[in-house]
Amino acid sequence: MVFSGTLSPEHCQTLIDRFDASAEQEACQLAAGYSFRQLNITEKWPDENKILVPIFLSYFYKYQLALNARFWPMNFSFEHLRMKRYLPNGRDRFPLHVDVMGQVAARRFMTAIIYLNATAGGETVFPSLDVSIAPEPGKLLAFPPLWLFPHAGLPPQSSPKYILHTYLCYPT
Repeated sequence: MVFSGTLSPEHCQTLIDRFDASAEQEACQLAAGYSFRQLNITEKWPDENKILVPIFLSYFYKYQLALNARFWPMNFSFEHLRMKRYLPNGRDRFPLHVDVMGQVAARRFMTAIIYLNATAGGETVFPSLDVSIAPEPGKLLAFPPLWLFPHAGLPPQSSPKYILHTYLCYPT
């Protein structure tokens, strides 16, 4: 499910500028897989985490209502909120995957991405559903992280792609 206008373009740009100025980014890459830089907002930017978590929660709630998800857990937790940057360098991407592939990740029951900017390329694609979501500032994408929803983050072509990303998890 896609929601537009979850963050203002100004707030999106502020997050991008702060990320680019931060020395706390970390590289994430595998030889035959994903490549990007990220920052753990939950740990590093508690001021933004305090603003962003309620926004994510409000759209998870809208998702739940729209689908009449009666078996939504009463209690749940957030996985850390992360900001990611993918450069248009031919390497940065996230190949086809699902977000629950092991015991630790099995607690996840919802995924959400907020795109912070528009760029040529950089779509999130769901090949088995024939769906492609183009990045736009403030657009939120929410979906279950399970095997029914394999997806990929395509490489951006024209400029870096910035996203916010988190999961809802069953309680421990």
